[in-house]
Amino acid sequence: MLSNNQVVESIFSDAPFEYPARILWMNRASDVVTLFTLHEPYKAPWSMRLSECEAMLAAEKLRMVTMRLPAFMLQSDEELSPAAKATRERGWNLIRPLLEGDDRYQIYFPGKFGAIVKAYAETVGKNKKSIFRLLYRYWTYGMSPNAFIGKFANSGALGVAREFVNGKKPGRPPKYLGEVVENSSKILTDEDKELVRIGYSLFKDNDVKHITDAYHKMLNHFYRAEIPSPDGSAGGQPLKYLDQIPTLNQFSYWGKKVFDEMDVRRGRKGETKWAMDHRALIGNAYHDLRGPCHRFEIDATIADVYLVSRFNRNWIIGRPVVYVVIDVTSRMIVGVHVGLEGPSWNIARHALFNAFTDKVSYCAQFGIAINPADWPCEHLPWELVADRGEMLSGAAESGIVSGLYINLDILPPFRADWKGTVERSFRTLHDLTQIKWQAGGIKTREKERGQRDYRLDATLDLYEFTRIIIKSVLHWNHHSRDPDRLSKVMIEQGVEPTPIAIWNWAAENNLIEANVRSREEVYLHLLPLQRGSVQAGGIFFKGMFYTNALDPSGKRSARARANGREAIDVWHEPLADYVWIKDASGEFVKCPLRGTEAKCKGMRVEEVEDMLAITGAVSPDTKYADLSSRVDLDEFIESTVATAVAEKEQVKVPMPKSAILKDIHDKRSIERDAERLRALAQAPGGELPMAPQAALPAQVTTQEYAGARGAEVISLLSRVGRGGVKK
Repeated sequence: MLSNNQVVESIFSDAPFEYPARILWMNRASDVVTLFTLHEPYKAPWSMRLSECEAMLAAEKLRMVTMRLPAFMLQSDEELSPAAKATRERGWNLIRPLLEGDDRYQIYFPGKFGAIVKAYAETVGKNKKSIFRLLYRYWTYGMSPNAFIGKFANSGALGVAREFVNGKKPGRPPKYLGEVVENSSKILTDEDKELVRIGYSLFKDNDVKHITDAYHKMLNHFYRAEIPSPDGSAGGQPLKYLDQIPTLNQFSYWGKKVFDEMDVRRGRKGETKWAMDHRALIGNAYHDLRGPCHRFEIDATIADVYLVSRFNRNWIIGRPVVYVVIDVTSRMIVGVHVGLEGPSWNIARHALFNAFTDKVSYCAQFGIAINPADWPCEHLPWELVADRGEMLSGAAESGIVSGLYINLDILPPFRADWKGTVERSFRTLHDLTQIKWQAGGIKTREKERGQRDYRLDATLDLYEFTRIIIKSVLHWNHHSRDPDRLSKVMIEQGVEPTPIAIWNWAAENNLIEANVRSREEVYLHLLPLQRGSVQAGGIFFKGMFYTNALDPSGKRSARARANGREAIDVWHEPLADYVWIKDASGEFVKCPLRGTEAKCKGMRVEEVEDMLAITGAVSPDTKYADLSSRVDLDEFIESTVATAVAEKEQVKVPMPKSAILKDIHDKRSIERDAERLRALAQAPGGELPMAPQAALPAQVTTQEYAGARGAEVISLLSRVGRGGVKK
């Protein structure tokens, strides 16, 4: 199935597909598809019959290919400098009107491209060639605003100090070198800008009617000349001259630099009127949507059941958080995530990642086998409706809006009815899973006095509960019915009013306009990025060691062992089985859990963190026992040493140091042999185990029997007593 932003190429390099071409727009009603050739020098888009393109694809004259994104695009907003972000926004905002709006498809009509760009260039006061270059760049690099990030990967001289010789100054030369005769505006200092901020806040907070009123109040308070009046009073100081005060344009310019335009509009309108008339239009109907993947809704709920840990079922770990992502048009649940962390962007990104990726492998992680047709959802939407709690953060905005080009609609508080589709799905899932009737479930009424605490009945773990949720989602997608969702055409064609039936019908009729993004983009902007470290044992992250796939020889781990650990960026999924790191080209590489971490395999990251926290916690009793034992040990050591010192003093014989240090090796050997004989003497029975042998003749002495060395040892043992050597 062809979709916008896909790339096709000819297998035989036949015209007009001598080079790969990107699909910019399709219209089945007029049987036309507009493409852009990905080869320099770039030329205007061209069109052909959609049916002809599909026929070539079916005849295997064409094939769909995946274009690798350049390294400069594989950067998250955290990695971009403010200058790079400004460059991206400047380029994107310049061509954005051509690509959005109700007439955005006009630019793709055959024969209209040049005229539309020319007229637009005249409107914005730009050279049409500049507009052409921006459009070509946008289409070349995957129709993403990140295409306008500067390609400076190989530029600059990192670590090389700049030297300016012969009096040359850094930066460009001034544009005008002559003498300026007219009065110039005041060059604002940091103090002036702070005063402008104070004055502009009056306009922003709706304390004055017009911006000029705020400007006059600022001048009145801060820009009076310090000249006393004739009568000596403090009042009556004249206004400073024009070259000593900010102009109205400067006041407006720097005020807008400090305060966001939407913040100013919101402050002047008031929260109530803003939410009613000026907020982003969200819409609660599905009739105006283009089809599946136009708009997704995401929301979270805390399940009414207590869970136990998989490491120890006696550990109660609380109630899980269930995230659901649903397609508004079809009511298909396209993504789900069950976790332990409270509703936030960190857990919402896992639900979105699940919505945008393959479900077969996801279900297999929980022992559920499905076919791709059972849950055919791995698409990105064009719009995402969410609560303030999850998405009001810089990371959410950069990941969703700038990174994946998804328009983010954030709901105001206390308006859950504005995302009714996902709210209704929660009620249905709650009934399907029968959560409140499961062991550990929370009943509707609060526990009466004397009743058993339902938390003590917690039985399910996170893995088992997730399996229940997945099965419930599959049931919802295949069997929940809503006849109001059917259009006239659907009714004529006998489409069942279930999410899967509506989704499949839209796919068969090419009504799914998915927001196609590369695997690297999805991973980069949705997987949580955190810091790990390279250590002697591999990559250390969240208390676990992972095999470094980029270091098969182990040299980097050896260097970390010698020189100390090294920081490394790590992207991770909910399961702890593996993490992702980026190689030098910006591609993601999977690093599996090390074999020594078998106890963590198949576990969620939250579960591992809980386990490490619980097992690492020390109770007061344990801490006291350890401290008491250590004090007793110190006392025992001191008393033992004192006894040994006293015994040595009793048998000490004055002799030179040379005699004391003489024959240490021989004395050590005698002591070792004595220890061996002493150990044999302490064997069961209290006697040395002797093999049967003939009696010795009476005249045989000990020295003749055991030798000189043995006789010395035996003589020593005979004199060993409890208090030392016998006199």
